[in-house]
This record gives sequence, structure tokens and C-alpha cells, in this order.
Amino acid sequence: TAAPAESAPPPPPVDNSKGSVTGLPLPRFAALRADEVNLRTGPGQRYPIDWVYHRRGLPVKIEREFDVWRLVEDADGQKGWVQQATLVGTRTFVIPGLPPQGDAAQAGQPDAKQTDVIGRADTRLVGHVADATQAADIKGAVMLRADASTTSAIVAVLRPGVVGTLRQCQAGSPWCKVSVKQYGGWLERSAIWGLLPQEVISPS
Repeated sequence: TAAPAESAPPPPPVDNSKGSVTGLPLPRFAALRADEVNLRTGPGQRYPIDWVYHRRGLPVKIEREFDVWRLVEDADGQKGWVQQATLVGTRTFVIPGLPPQGDAAQAGQPDAKQTDVIGRADTRLVGHVADATQAADIKGAVMLRADASTTSAIVAVLRPGVVGTLRQCQAGSPWCKVSVKQYGGWLERSAIWGLLPQEVISPS
């Protein structure tokens, strides 16, 4: 009698902590490379465009990889696929709380030109203010501090939607050193979106 055929071994478990294409850690953050980036419903040109971003430098979280496509999530929880070429490894942050900054692809939504103006607006960054009381009156504003302390001087006031560059986030510290246009200073981790919990970013 013939011996029973051996069953095929089970497939190895999928390692969701690393990208299947790059081998880089997942999730990880990147930034939009251009002022116009299409977010698609699937990993390919045949999938419809669900959203159009108009914010160069906006941080997104990469959750999956497929060929030249990356599944990303933005600060508002919007998810979709973008081409890898539209992303850059620069580490940026956004002050959350602003309505989504892009074009919905459905009829009746703002067109690209209208949203693009919103996306590039600099009025969300407020310069120097007279005192902390005046700054506190600005809804949703975040204080950029001269040092990593809530009692240090206010360098600038950042409204929701402001995008800046992460310069340094030390291990165990609730603060990150950042830059926004001509301003430099410190922000509390809890006030920004664009890095993983307890993530360390070396000085740049």
C-alpha cells in the first residue's frame, strides 16, 4: 500500500512589522513629496482616486507595501494607497485639528484650486504674541517654546494644520525639537502628529 501523501507545510507567518518590499519597519512615517498627491482606493492606477492632497511635507503613516505602492494613513484617519515616488523620508509633523486638507473625488466637493489655497495658507502660523494669555485665546493653538518646558518663553503660536520639521525627539522625553519656517523651538509630543509613541529621532 502506498504511504499517504504528506500534507504541505503551512506557509510561514507574515511579518507585518517589516515592509514586504523594502524590509523597513512598519508602521513608519514619511512625508508627501509634492503639492499634489493622489490617494487611491487600491494599489494600482486602475483603482479610483479617493482623495487628492495639496500639502507638500504633510506626514503620513505607512502601514503596508505592495510593489511601488504604499498604504498610508493621515492625521485625520484617512487611508489609501499612494505611489512610493510621491513620498520622501523627511520627518515632519502636523498640528492636528484642521479639517482634511485635500480634494474629495466626489462631485460637489471643493475643486483643486480652492483646496490648494487652503493647503498652502500660512495664516495658521501666528508669529509673536503679547503674552501667554493672548496665545491661550487662539482656538486649538499650540505653543512653540524656546526650551523643553511649559514655563519657557513662547517663540510662536501654531494653529491646527501647521506643518513643520522634526529635528530631535529624545528617548523618554515628552518634548521634540522642531522647526517651522523661520521659527525653531520645542513642542510637546502630545500636541503633534507624525511620530510613533516613544519614537526617538536623532538630532538633525
